[in-house]
Amino acid sequence: MWVVLGAAALVTVGTVGWVAWRDRARTAGAEDHAAGRDAQARQHRYEVERHVARGDPIRRGQEHH
Repeated sequence: MWVVLGAAALVTVGTVGWVAWRDRARTAGAEDHAAGRDAQARQHRYEVERHVARGDPIRRGQEHH
């Protein structure tokens, strides 16, 4: 019985380790990069429109609230 439980534990640990290693080795695809750039562009446009609507000067590279 202990041999069966030990073998099952080894198979489980091996499978979990292999899946974790495989997922960590994946890289982001081109679609992920394009979606990220699109989101940043939308956020930038929103911030510019918000500042213009409030009449605030736009200070590049400076965070202000």
